[in-house]
Amino acid sequence: MARHKRAHDRSALVVEPVYDSSPGAHRAPPERSPLGHRVSVVAMALGVVTGASGAAAYAVSGSTFKPVAGGADFGGLPDPQATSSNVKIDTVHAVDLGGETVRLLRAEQLVAMETVTKAGDIARSGYEARQQAAAEQAAAEAEAAAEARKSPHQRQVEAWIKEAIAALQVTGTPITEDSVEAIYLVIEKESTGNPNAINTWDSNAMRGTPSKGLMQVIDPTFEAYKLPGYDDIFRPVDNIIAGVRYVYARYGGFDNHPGLVGISTGTGYQGY
Repeated sequence: MARHKRAHDRSALVVEPVYDSSPGAHRAPPERSPLGHRVSVVAMALGVVTGASGAAAYAVSGSTFKPVAGGADFGGLPDPQATSSNVKIDTVHAVDLGGETVRLLRAEQLVAMETVTKAGDIARSGYEARQQAAAEQAAAEAEAAAEARKSPHQRQVEAWIKEAIAALQVTGTPITEDSVEAIYLVIEKESTGNPNAINTWDSNAMRGTPSKGLMQVIDPTFEAYKLPGYDDIFRPVDNIIAGVRYVYARYGGFDNHPGLVGISTGTGYQGY
């Protein structure tokens, strides 16, 4: 053991290595193990112990996990109070293994948090997809059940209405299948769904222009509001097209149809 002077007049303690020369000894001299390897082993051991001790303290006390404190406990950080009965340490030239441990642990924490977040997002997306699929299935089943309750007569009339709506949409009438129920109600009130119905007793009939077909339109009205190629007043789709166009031209749509307004306000249906 010998003491030497370093630069800047600082003393450093040099400990001469002791080798076991007894028979059967297989201890390799320290100089044969690269310095980088020895530092890495120390750093790894420090990281394991520091992480384990910090995690254990957190689990028991519920306090914040501070890897830096653990690093200082195990010599990773300079400790001005570290002394020995035989050796006085003037200067500590140590690698900040505690700080490196903190950096590595924080990196691992960020990776873990990102993984948990992604897993949560996937689980949430899966849950929302299942909820949406369940809602769509419930709606489809409800619609199928409602359709099954309809009579063959209603299903036939609604099929004509949907065909007329498709033709009207092509020509620019702002109507959708949301109006199927309203149109069906008008048809039932006007002709009970009979494409060949003719009114022979109202004021139009008295003037010689009786109302005809599903929506009970008179000939002049039909001629004014029919579409090219839909020229037969007694053909269901043709009659519906002319009747719908007349309702839009005069009332702006079925929300203002006098017969439907009368039903909604309790005054009863009246012709249009």
